[in-house]
Amino acid sequence: MDEQLPLTGVKIVDLSTYAAVPAAARILADWGANVIKVESFKGDSWRRYGEIAQVPCTEDENPCWDVNNSNKRSISLNLRTEKGMEILHRLLADADVFMTNYRMTALRAMSLTWKVLHQTYPRLIWGHLSGYGNKGPEAERPGFDIAAFWARSGLMQDYGQPGMAPLTPFHAVGDMTTGSIMAGGLCAALYKQARTGKGDKVEISLLGTASWLTGFPAVAAQKAYGNVYPRKRNEQPSPVCIPYECADGEWLELCIMDYERYYPALCHILDLDTLIDDERFNTFAAVQCHAGEFIDLVQRAFLKKKRADWGPVLTAADIVYDNVGHFRDITENQQAWANGNLYERHFNNGRSAVLPNTPITFEEARRPASPAPLLGEHSREILREYEYTDEEIEEYIARGIVRDHAKT
Repeated sequence: MDEQLPLTGVKIVDLSTYAAVPAAARILADWGANVIKVESFKGDSWRRYGEIAQVPCTEDENPCWDVNNSNKRSISLNLRTEKGMEILHRLLADADVFMTNYRMTALRAMSLTWKVLHQTYPRLIWGHLSGYGNKGPEAERPGFDIAAFWARSGLMQDYGQPGMAPLTPFHAVGDMTTGSIMAGGLCAALYKQARTGKGDKVEISLLGTASWLTGFPAVAAQKAYGNVYPRKRNEQPSPVCIPYECADGEWLELCIMDYERYYPALCHILDLDTLIDDERFNTFAAVQCHAGEFIDLVQRAFLKKKRADWGPVLTAADIVYDNVGHFRDITENQQAWANGNLYERHFNNGRSAVLPNTPITFEEARRPASPAPLLGEHSREILREYEYTDEEIEEYIARGIVRDHAKT
């Protein structure tokens, strides 16, 4: 199957930590690439993220580690040694892509910048992810997604309600988004590489991704247009693109983009036929001036039935809506299962968990998600592929240049 996947034959060196670049590398691995994850002897800090997420993070069960690192192999090198750097360069010499989120100060110290590597390996693609971008006064600032993506962009504050504390988002949503876009950029560079034989520099930042994703609210909120956020629920620009509570305390989200087309049908469904010709509400321009009144009427109507009773009638009228769910609902979503968005991971300790697959599929069946590698699990295997002898490998392990999981 793998030979039919689009990135079969592509070699990637993944020198990264935490979530964003590992997510990009996982996507490329699922698309057929041979991804070698290079780790320090301590290992990627994300191996221990389960302590924060309050799920297991042992060698026998580490679901958060699996999400971003399945379908990779791990080699553990001491890059503070000359021989460790020599091994890394042996990997880079025939790699197609080098991807990292190390800070530029560290990359300069290790001579792993775009300028240096491009001179040495002209066809190598250099992919770098940072918190705030590699130019400007904050270029050297460290950044995690909670700070550089959520907080700086306004997502954390302006998606809430006025007077309330900022949202407290779960970690890594911005990382996963930025990594997904990075994967696309690296594929564009691979296309150029195939055409010209030359590598390229691919850069992305958490702040840059947030700036792109918040493009519409950022446009609306700029001084030229004078819109102020956050806004109360009854001050939203469209009263039919907000959530409504139902009789059982559950919520559904209406999403009517063509207001005047669906307005009569919505009124009929809600038993508000007397409003169909009401000039306060029957055009979008009018309802924006009376949004609070309209929202109150619609809310009272939705409170007359349970959420499950509203779904069929909204669907019959071709009105777009969805249930406002919880994180716990995702792993039980039958539509997601039907489309291969989820899979069951069976751990060595006999337990199992439902994990997400990367979202893109091709004509060929996807590469099944292998267990994410243990630290240094493939060190010997990879070194042998690069023609190191068993004697050399044993020497490097003994000298603290290479970490072999089997010997720890």
